[in-house]
Amino acid sequence: MKTTFFKLFAITTLITFVSCKKEATIDYKYAEQPKVLACDFPKGDLYKEAVFSFEEDIKNFYDSKGKSVTKSYLSFLTNAMNGRVKVEDVASKHSYDIAQLLKNDATIWNMSNKNVTLNYTAPFMDCIANNIKLSGIKTTFNALLSANSMRPNLILTPLRGVGRQVAADGSLKTFVAFEYYYAKLMNIDPALLKKPAPAPAEAANSNVNFNNVPKKDTDIKRAEPNTKRDDHAGHNH
Repeated sequence: MKTTFFKLFAITTLITFVSCKKEATIDYKYAEQPKVLACDFPKGDLYKEAVFSFEEDIKNFYDSKGKSVTKSYLSFLTNAMNGRVKVEDVASKHSYDIAQLLKNDATIWNMSNKNVTLNYTAPFMDCIANNIKLSGIKTTFNALLSANSMRPNLILTPLRGVGRQVAADGSLKTFVAFEYYYAKLMNIDPALLKKPAPAPAEAANSNVNFNNVPKKDTDIKRAEPNTKRDDHAGHNH
């Protein structure tokens, strides 16, 4: 009887452990990207993954052809200021999965109100506020924090004013990603996601007709030159 009990206990423990590990794991697509925060946190790799996944989402949504990260930040902030951001339309499945992991990091969030915001008294916020590169925004940011007057809508207007510069400031873009994106995405029904997962790659066609006559060069659409910007230049390391 004891042997059976211990076997059942061991199996249950193993299943629970495997389930927890599965829930706490994502595929890190941006591990090789530079740091975005000046401080070290136990979940720093997850925070970095969150920021770069957010950037990829807004580039795909706001500038799918040019993939300009500066233009995309400006568009995102403009729409956020006007209340027109629907995260379910913008988010990838990868970002949604990140949001679920971030949701478990209670130290960085204030969930006491109906709308989730960052915890403005947490070390995470101190790191952001103390390492903003743009002096004007840094002054405004810290003044609001010192007066206990920080609100997502209050800082949006000055952020919108420097929208094209946010991409080069690791602290600011972390704040934007977490405050205006992940704070909302974490509680979205995944069924509402417009881009739940990337489309599967089509299988290669092995039925090649060798009697087909190749097209002339003039019939083939020439590839456009690669004008993609170096989106990570000037990142905060």
